[in-house]
Amino acid sequence: MAADDGWLVSTPIAHRGLTGEGRPGNSLAAFEAATGLGYASELDVQLTAAGELVVVHDYELSALAGRPLRTADLTPDDRRRLRLPGTDEPIPTLREVLDLVAGRVPLLVELKRPGPSLRAPLAAAVMREMAGYRGPYAVESFDPLLVAALRVAVGRLPAHRRVPVGRLCGLLRTADPVTRFIGRSMVSNVFTRPDFIAYEVDALPSRLVAWWRRRGTPVVAWPVKSPEQETFARRFADNIVFSGYRPRLGGKLAS
Repeated sequence: MAADDGWLVSTPIAHRGLTGEGRPGNSLAAFEAATGLGYASELDVQLTAAGELVVVHDYELSALAGRPLRTADLTPDDRRRLRLPGTDEPIPTLREVLDLVAGRVPLLVELKRPGPSLRAPLAAAVMREMAGYRGPYAVESFDPLLVAALRVAVGRLPAHRRVPVGRLCGLLRTADPVTRFIGRSMVSNVFTRPDFIAYEVDALPSRLVAWWRRRGTPVVAWPVKSPEQETFARRFADNIVFSGYRPRLGGKLAS
């Protein structure tokens, strides 16, 4: 791992920003709270049919919209009109998050799409948007085809611009059997060569994870939800994506 990637193993990463106290996940308020304390932030990005990169986890927004609405069909007007639960905040775009954080902390950007595809417009769009970000960042996905597309896109960056590409894995309880096998076995890692693995904490310990880690691939455990779970996770992983509490930062508690 290059020196400027060190944050991936040293800086706790807030899951969808620092949530709680009226700050829902993937909100500008959550990202600002994490940034203000010095935590890195993880965020979910999807591409809409209108060409917007929106920071949203779910593929379906009916509960938010009060009518059937897929994230892929979200229009710019919908996005600006809808409000995140319990707030007056609209759904943010990736650009809005980048402008807010402005390089003050690293970002871990998860790319999400509802189904596998050999086409990779999402990977290309995200890398174009991230090109001007002034801080360190990494990209990741559950989808091995997206990981492969990200590997190609990152390979086209200038030599001085290092962007780690990661593979998300875990139990995948809700996935179909084939996807679950591919995800749990991480067989695609042989071809996509991820720089790091983000692995579900409930699936640890894992012999496969340990095998990759022994060969120098850093492991990030997610989502870690308590100090006790963090103690467990750090036996098998190099860093954490956390939620619901504030881990130590630089050897002390964030204040």
